[in-house]
Amino acid sequence: MDKKKLLMFVGIGIIFMLSSALTYWFYFSKPVSFPNKEQLVEEINKIFPEAAATVIQDTIPVDERHVLVPFISNESHYGLSYWVWKKHKWRVAFIDASGEPRLWKVDRNNPSSYHFVWNIHPEDHLSAIDFYMLKDRGYLVTEGKEFYYPKVQMEESVSLREKPYGALQLPEEWVSFMNTFIKVESAKQPNLFFNDIFTEQYVHFGWISYDQTNKESFPERSFSGGGSYSNDNVNLDFLMILEKEQLEVPELD
Repeated sequence: MDKKKLLMFVGIGIIFMLSSALTYWFYFSKPVSFPNKEQLVEEINKIFPEAAATVIQDTIPVDERHVLVPFISNESHYGLSYWVWKKHKWRVAFIDASGEPRLWKVDRNNPSSYHFVWNIHPEDHLSAIDFYMLKDRGYLVTEGKEFYYPKVQMEESVSLREKPYGALQLPEEWVSFMNTFIKVESAKQPNLFFNDIFTEQYVHFGWISYDQTNKESFPERSFSGGGSYSNDNVNLDFLMILEKEQLEVPELD
């Protein structure tokens, strides 16, 4: 190999290494420190002026690259903003001017990444929220085989007495159930792409909220924020608003 070709190969190798290092730095490097509250307010209002954020209530990391930021607007709306570390920068990916409970699927294909999120207005005077995962009973015949699906009802309660906002990761038992359910159903129906979208036909999430006297109460003020803004692909699911009559309660002896 002559000197000219050798230099060419060396140059290509250097360019490849520099390109790989730059790609890693741009897409995969670890996040830097999160913006302070003044910077968060400025960024929210710059990209979505309708939010009119004035107070940042907290910053809640859900993992290394995703942060939930509850805020209050100048019209006393309690909202939520969703931040993602992407392309070497903290970016606000979604802004919701209301604080109704939602399910944030950080990774759609990984139930352990799912978080219930909320920011309840104080004028709704709530004391607690009960979150539920539900699966109805069912019956299926496929390839000459009969399958019975038992009912599933799981509950997790959060208190709102200390703070009206929060993020609750799906409990381990729920995640274990969902992963097992997906695995079993995939084995039964191997010709179907059994992902979270198909799972949603069977597994549902909902909530019930309670006032200071522990009576069911709907937080109307928390639903009156005034719009939302999306700057990225954030998987946010609406939740069913439930009533106790819809749930099964064990009979006491």
